[in-house]
Amino acid sequence: MKKLLNLVVPAVLTLFAACSSTVTAAPAPTLLKSSCLVSGEPLKADSPTADYAGGKVGFCCSKCLGKWNGMDDTGKKAKFDAAK
Repeated sequence: MKKLLNLVVPAVLTLFAACSSTVTAAPAPTLLKSSCLVSGEPLKADSPTADYAGGKVGFCCSKCLGKWNGMDDTGKKAKFDAAK
């Protein structure tokens, strides 16, 4: 029984170590545009953001973010495509 444990325990520990090393954190979404999608103004480091198209988009102020949140998907896509 002792010999069996000496074989099984290291194998199980190796299996767990291999599984844990393959787990990686998902990368943080990147900022997709460098100017406000509503006004076109440049963004600052503390500009508000929203999730869109698998990343984050920025706004010059909370008022523009509110306008963005009030848009339908077609309007958001048009603003996103038109942004520099």
